Amino acid sequence: MATRVIVVGAAGRMGRVLAATALQDPEIQVVGAVDRPDAPEIGQDVGRVAGLGEAGVKLVADLAAAIDRADAIVEFTLPEPTLEHLEVARAHRKAAVVGTTGFSPEQMERVGAIAREIPVFLAPNMSLGVNVLLKVLPLVARALGPAYDVEVIEAHHHGKKDAPSGTALKLAEVVAQALGASLAERAVYGRQGIQPRQPGEIGMHAIRAGANVGEHTVLFANEGEQIEITHKAYSRQTFALGAIRAAKWIVRQPAGLYSMQDLIG
Repeated sequence: MATRVIVVGAAGRMGRVLAATALQDPEIQVVGAVDRPDAPEIGQDVGRVAGLGEAGVKLVADLAAAIDRADAIVEFTLPEPTLEHLEVARAHRKAAVVGTTGFSPEQMERVGAIAREIPVFLAPNMSLGVNVLLKVLPLVARALGPAYDVEVIEAHHHGKKDAPSGTALKLAEVVAQALGASLAERAVYGRQGIQPRQPGEIGMHAIRAGANVGEHTVLFANEGEQIEITHKAYSRQTFALGAIRAAKWIVRQPAGLYSMQDLIG
């Protein structure tokens, strides 16, 4: 039986790719599409908005009016609207897949509270490759040890709002934990003026230019060598495929907060 999903933010850059990917998956049934009330695409067919033919599903602005038809909502939007949508999902006892990034610690506490009542799949990056990298990086960091400097460099399109990216923060976090520290203790966000590098720092650098879908590099270096581990995403469909895979999986789980590590583990 197909997993019934509602695509939230369906008129956005990522939402269109997500909708197109979901509509073409035989194991997924798109039963709703939602975007903000002022979006010009409201009332249009989501298939047309996604660059496909008619799908028989119109974009609406009210998630609550459509959610009873779904098994799960899937979205890549912004933290505040995502929290509103999660509250709707909790009220209707529906699962949620969230690719939104940029949550504050307080907002993450709210996500955690909601996940105690419904299954919530939250991942700063839905790419399978990035999540394999998250498993590998701690091994590299522990093997090299504290004698190696660590820098994280990420690049995205000029329209991305949060910096550093959620993926960059997660990559740096697993490295810091592998070295016995927290990212809050080690992170230095860019450098300016007279600011020599301190032992144990993890430098964080964000580039915003052009149409870059997403590029992340973790650099380890000492005075004799340098190791760079890089992941490059060439299409947003990479993230959409991961989110759709997560939707099929999360609807079979009990309440809780899940990640890509749970899915691939």
